[in-house]
Amino acid sequence: MKFADHLTESAIPEWKDKYIDYKLGKKKLKYQYGKFPKDPLRTISSSKLSTMSRNQSSLSIARDMAAGRFGNKGRPYHRDMSNENLNNNDIYSSFQKQAIREFIERWLIGEELTKCNDFYQWLLEEAKKKFSILQGQLQIYDLQRQTYLNEYVGVAESMYNNEDIISTNEYGVPSTDSYRPMSTINTEPSIYNDQMSSILTGCEPDGLYGSISNANSATGSRRINRDEDDESLKFKLKEFLKQNMLWPSWPDKTTQWRDMIVRRNAELPYGDGASTKTGIDTVKETFAYDNIAQNSEITIKQAQKLLGDALLEYYLYLQMIKTFRDINVTGFRKMVKKFDKTLQTKELEKFMKYAKDNYSLFKHVSVNIQLLAQQMQENTSNQPTTDLTATNPKDDPILWWETKVKDWYINELTNSPSDVKKHTKTLKKFIVEYTLTEQIIHRNNRSIIQMSTASLFLGGSIALFIYTLSLSFNSDPASYTHKILFPLWGGWFMALLMMLLFQVNCFIWHRTSINYRFIMLGETQTKNGTKLFNNDFATSGIPLQLYTCMYFIFWGSICAGFSYKFQRLIPWAYICFGGSVLLFILPKNSIPYWDKIISTRRWLVIRTIRLICAPLFPVEFGDFFIGDIICSLTYSMSDLAMFSCLVATDEKGMCGSSHSKAMGVLACLPSYWRMVQCLRRYADSGDVFPHLFNAGKYSFGIFYNASLCAYRIANHAPSARTPFIILALINAVLTAAWDIVIDWSLFQPSRNNLFLRDDLYLAGKKNWKDGTYEGKRKSVYYAAMIWDVLIRFQWVVWAVAPSTIQQNAVTSFFVAFVEVLRRFVWIIFRVENEHVANVHLFKVSSDAPLPYPVVFNPDIDIEMNNTFTSDDQSFKSTLSFNGNLQDQNVAEPSSTYHSMVRRRASVFDGLSRVIPWAHATDFQRPAISVVDERRESDSDGEI
Repeated sequence: MKFADHLTESAIPEWKDKYIDYKLGKKKLKYQYGKFPKDPLRTISSSKLSTMSRNQSSLSIARDMAAGRFGNKGRPYHRDMSNENLNNNDIYSSFQKQAIREFIERWLIGEELTKCNDFYQWLLEEAKKKFSILQGQLQIYDLQRQTYLNEYVGVAESMYNNEDIISTNEYGVPSTDSYRPMSTINTEPSIYNDQMSSILTGCEPDGLYGSISNANSATGSRRINRDEDDESLKFKLKEFLKQNMLWPSWPDKTTQWRDMIVRRNAELPYGDGASTKTGIDTVKETFAYDNIAQNSEITIKQAQKLLGDALLEYYLYLQMIKTFRDINVTGFRKMVKKFDKTLQTKELEKFMKYAKDNYSLFKHVSVNIQLLAQQMQENTSNQPTTDLTATNPKDDPILWWETKVKDWYINELTNSPSDVKKHTKTLKKFIVEYTLTEQIIHRNNRSIIQMSTASLFLGGSIALFIYTLSLSFNSDPASYTHKILFPLWGGWFMALLMMLLFQVNCFIWHRTSINYRFIMLGETQTKNGTKLFNNDFATSGIPLQLYTCMYFIFWGSICAGFSYKFQRLIPWAYICFGGSVLLFILPKNSIPYWDKIISTRRWLVIRTIRLICAPLFPVEFGDFFIGDIICSLTYSMSDLAMFSCLVATDEKGMCGSSHSKAMGVLACLPSYWRMVQCLRRYADSGDVFPHLFNAGKYSFGIFYNASLCAYRIANHAPSARTPFIILALINAVLTAAWDIVIDWSLFQPSRNNLFLRDDLYLAGKKNWKDGTYEGKRKSVYYAAMIWDVLIRFQWVVWAVAPSTIQQNAVTSFFVAFVEVLRRFVWIIFRVENEHVANVHLFKVSSDAPLPYPVVFNPDIDIEMNNTFTSDDQSFKSTLSFNGNLQDQNVAEPSSTYHSMVRRRASVFDGLSRVIPWAHATDFQRPAISVVDERRESDSDGEI
C-alpha cells in the first residue's frame, strides 16, 4: 500500500486536519518541481559557488526571519548550509535552493511541521492533565482501601504518617522512582488534607468492601439494617441498575435544592462557612450519572471498576497520540526523501537533525527509535514486541505515562493473582502490533461468510416482500388483505426497512471517514500500530451488523408470506413476534457469530428502557437518537393499537384509524418521549435554547398527530379540518427549519459553499489548489434539504386528497415509506454534523466517569519544561477529564471550524455562534466534579 493511502486510512478522523498533508506535498513536487532543469550554474567552480551560496543563503535567512516564517522554533533550517556542512555534494543550483526555501523551509517546516508539532504539544498537555487527575483518583482510592483495612480488618499500618504529600515533576508523575500509596500523606492541617478527610468521612463497611460517600455526611454514623436480606437484595438490584445505566437520577440543576433539603434534615447550618471548609458541599456525584441521594456510596469494588475503565481509556488515548506522532514523523521523512529524489538533493539527513533539535515531535521519537523502526519495517513474526521503558519522562513522556498506567492497572487495582493475570491479558489487547497476524486474516474471512449469508437472506426477503406487496396493491379495498393484513404487516415492514437502511447509513459513514461508532456507542476505535483507524470494510463491523439484521428481516418476510398465503393474521403474527424475540435472546453459541452481538442487544434494551422512562435518566446520544427514529415510525406504532383491537374484539371494522383513538395516542407517544427528553436536558443543563425550544417543537408534533386522529374520527369534517391544517403547517415549518439549521447546521455564512457550511465531509475531498469542494459533490446537500422540506409537508395529502384516497391503505403505506426514507437521509447528515463538532474539539475518546470528586489544590502548581510548552502558554490544571474546552483558560489549537467556546457577547453575536453548534447539546456527556477551594465547578460536560 502506498504511504499516502496508508496515512489516509490510518488517520484519526477527528484529528485529520492536523496530520501532514502528504498528498498536497506530492502534488507540489509533481506540478511545481517535476521538471527539474539542468541549470548551467552547476558547472561553476566549487569555491565560487560556495561564496554565492553563503551570500544567497544569508539573504534568504534574513528575509525569512523578518517575515516570521520560522516562528519561535529555534534557528532557521538552513543556517548550516553556509558553514562547514557545505561540501561538494551539497552544491545546489539556484533552482534547487529556491525549491528548498519554498518547499522545505516555508511549507514543510513553516506550515506543516509547525502545525503538527503544536497540536502534538497540545495533546501532551491534555494527557498530562488527565494523568494528574488519574493519579489523584488512585491516591484517594488507596486512602479508602487503607481506611477500611485499618478500621475493619485490624491492619496495624496507619493511614497517615509524617511524610510529605507526593511531589510531582513537570510531567505530573511522582518524583520518586515508584508510585507511593496515599497512605504516606501528611496529617498536618492543610486544605488538601481537609478535602481528603471530608471525602472519606463516609467510610463504612459494606459486605466485603468498604464504601465512600460523595457527600459531606452530617453525622458519619453507620446505618443499621433492619432486614439484612432485604437490604442485600436492594443493594444488588441497585448495583445491577447502575451497571446498566438504568438507575434513576435527579437533574443536575436540582443539586443545590437537594443540598438544602439534606442540610435542613440534618439540622446543619447552610452557609459560606461550611462550604469553604471542605469545598465539596455542593459537588455533583461522579459515579457515572449517579445523581441520586447526597449520601450515595462508592464501594471499593465499584471504584476499582471505574478506575480500571478510566485507565484503559487513558491508555488508549496515549496510543492514539503515539500513533499520531509516529506516522507524522514517517510522513515528513518520506516527503523529504521524495523531495531529494525529485530535485536530486541530499536534505534528508539535515532535515532530520534540524527537526530533532527543534521539535518535540521528532525529539521524542528519537528516544523511541527502536519502536518506530519495528513499526515501519515488514516483519512476519507473530511474537509481541518488547515493551520499552523510558528512563526519563522528558525523553518520551508518552512512554513514561504508559509504564505508570500499566503498573497502576495491574498492581494497584487487583486483589489476587487471578486479577493480575486478567488485567495483564486485557492490556495485551492494546499493545501495539506491527504485523499482519492470523487474527486479522481470520476476521476478514469472517466478514466474507457474514456478507455471503446476509446476501442470501436479503435476496429471499426481497422476493417475499415483493410477493406480499403485489397482493396488497392489487387487492380490493374492502378485502381482508387490504384492511387487515396490509396495514399490520406494512408497519412491520417499515421497522425492518429502517433497520436495513441504517446499515446503509453505516456504510456511507464508513466510506466518508465519519467516526460513527464513537459518536453513537462511545467506542474508542483502537487497531494495531498505525492501523489505528484502518478503513478496511472487513474490520468495520458492518458485515456483522448486516448479518444479524438479515436474520430478523428474513424471518419476518417468511411469516408475512405465509400469512398472505393462507389469508390469516393469527397465528402468523404471534409466530413472527415470538420468533423475533427468541432470536434476540438466544444464547451466544446458538447461531454462528451470535456471541459478537451481546453488547449490541444489551445496548438496544437499555436505550429502549431509557426512552420509555425518559424523565428519569439523563439524555445520551443513543437515547435521543432512538427517539428520533421512532418518531418516523408512527405508522408502525399505531399498528400496535390496531392489532390489540383485532385480538380483543370481533368487530374488525372498528379497529381502523377512522374509529380508534388508541391509534392516535400511540402515534403521539414518540413525540411525547422526545419532548420529555428535551425537558430533562433543560433540567440538567439550564439552557433555555435549544432545549425548551426543541421541547416546544415536539409538543407541536403531539398536537399534529392528535389533530390528525381527530380529523379521521370526525370523518374529515370541516370543523376538524381547519385546526388540523393549522397545526400541521406549524409543525412542518418548525421541524423542517430545525432539521436544516440545527440538526444539520446548514444555512451558515460560507464564502465558498452557499447556504451550507465550511466543512462538508459528504462532499468528498477539497481541491488541493483553492480548497473548494466539487460542485457536483455539494449538490447532495441541496438535494437533501429539498427532500427534507418536501416530505415534512406530506400532511397535505390528508388535507386536500379525496376521502377515498385518504382512507386507502396504500396511501398510508406510501406516506410512511417516504417518511422512513426522509429519516434515512436525516440520519446521515445528523451524524456527520456531530462528527464536525468532535473534529473541532479533537475529541477521540469517551469521557470515562470517575469514582471520586477531582480534588484540586491550587497551591500545588505543576510547572512545565520549556521544551514541553507551546508558545509559553500557561495551562491551568482545572481542565476536567472529559477534555471540554468551554469555560477553560486553555490555548486551543488552531482550527478551521467555528469556535464552540462559550463567551459573553451580545444577543445576536451569541446566537450566531450558538445556533451552528446547538445540535451538540441534544445529549449529555458524562461529567466529572472538580473540587476547588475557591469555587465549585458545575460543568456538565456540555459544548
